[in-house]
Amino acid sequence: MSKTSKITEFSTDKVEHQLVAALKKNQGSATVADLVGLTGLPKYQIQTMLPVVVNAYRGHMQVTETGEVIYRFPQGYTNQNKGWAATWKRTIKKVLQVSALVLKSVFKAWIVLMLVGYFALFVFILIASVVISIALSFARKDEDRDDSGGGILGFYMVTRVFESFLLLWLYSGDPQIRDQKKKKPFFKAVFEFVFGVEEAPQAYELRVKKAVLAALQEKKGSITLEELMHMTGASRPEADRLISQLLLEMEGEPMVSAQGTLYFFFPELLKTTKQSPMSNWQLPERPLIPFSHNPPKTNRWIVFLNGFNLLLSAYFLGFGAVGFQALQVSGDPLSLVYQITVVLTAAGFHLSLAGAESALMTILGVVPALYSALFFGIPAVRRWKEHQKNRTIKTQNFRRRLIGRVLENPIAIRLDSLEPVSERDAVSKPGPAREAMKEQLLRELADSRSLEVDGENPVTYRIPDLEREKKDLTQLRLDTNREDYRPGAVIFDTSKPV
Repeated sequence: MSKTSKITEFSTDKVEHQLVAALKKNQGSATVADLVGLTGLPKYQIQTMLPVVVNAYRGHMQVTETGEVIYRFPQGYTNQNKGWAATWKRTIKKVLQVSALVLKSVFKAWIVLMLVGYFALFVFILIASVVISIALSFARKDEDRDDSGGGILGFYMVTRVFESFLLLWLYSGDPQIRDQKKKKPFFKAVFEFVFGVEEAPQAYELRVKKAVLAALQEKKGSITLEELMHMTGASRPEADRLISQLLLEMEGEPMVSAQGTLYFFFPELLKTTKQSPMSNWQLPERPLIPFSHNPPKTNRWIVFLNGFNLLLSAYFLGFGAVGFQALQVSGDPLSLVYQITVVLTAAGFHLSLAGAESALMTILGVVPALYSALFFGIPAVRRWKEHQKNRTIKTQNFRRRLIGRVLENPIAIRLDSLEPVSERDAVSKPGPAREAMKEQLLRELADSRSLEVDGENPVTYRIPDLEREKKDLTQLRLDTNREDYRPGAVIFDTSKPV
């Protein structure tokens, strides 16, 4: 075995253990040279495993004025990816995810069955009440008018409710509603109303990653943290995490120019056969999370169905609390449906009137009332949470615009003329809160750089170091020759015999 193969073929676990031991001995802070001296390992092995150690032990990287990288581990030496604790945590997480998926599916099916089932049951009760009221009115046609007034009024009220229902049902034949039913089944529309639009954060993260990699190829492999923040709208800590991930995955390295500009260089991304870099790396504004993708009419119908159930459950709860006997004495015409339902339930299930009332109080009162409240409560809570997420998205979109304005001219920054252009970046209402937010985002961008203020009306900000870094990075990219990294001429092809 050659000397080179001995260096490149090594036990990753063993090297990781040696590096951690050396870092502990060096009080959690070391350069590559320190680790070479402390471990005696080849530099190649140390540089290969250091990004893994940084990720597993939540380390940090500091870059000195001379370009040297210092690796620090202030959070200790517990590997967050290994050990019984990490394995147990992953197992519990997987079990919870599967359980949540099953329960969510069962819960979704239950919601649709309850919504449609109770609606159908209540409609059946109304229809039966209408039929029975008509029969009773004919039976009493020879009785005294005063005695039958309550029944006639009750019959009138029931028929009006039934007539309204028929009109609404006929309206559902609207062509737009029928077309919507063809495009999306009703049960899916109900799911989306209650649980919202299925988010795909991993898909968005992959899209961001691809865009950053495409931008790196266009920008000759170099990027600053501020440019990454501008591309993605990420805060500085979020951009730090993203660049650390890219450094690990794409074999990049932090660099410091002769002028002291910190940037990140990815030479491997320049080794491409493409004659020109990709140009479609610009990310559009991140869209807000909608309440649902259902047409407004569909959502209104879902609200109507559940509202109808809620109204009828309140009806049975209200008259159930008064009691059948008291209603007979009072002769309240609005209670006619309730009285007929009690009598039919008692006769059909061989119950006493009191037993029928108790059953109806639970089945037609308490259960649908709780269900309807839950049906409206889940999307209300969900929308509150989505509001918080949308606020983060708006901040990201506005941060992108603000950083873009700053990077255009870091020595003449006017925040007073920077305003949201749409709902997607309107993070706060006009006024002092918005102005404070602008200044906060500007200071986050400046970080440790000096932020100077010129004039009072209008206020103009300056970040001279950012202007210098901008010019320095432009020159660095001009000095980087793509051809130095392109694959050379093909000298051997396995598809062609020698």
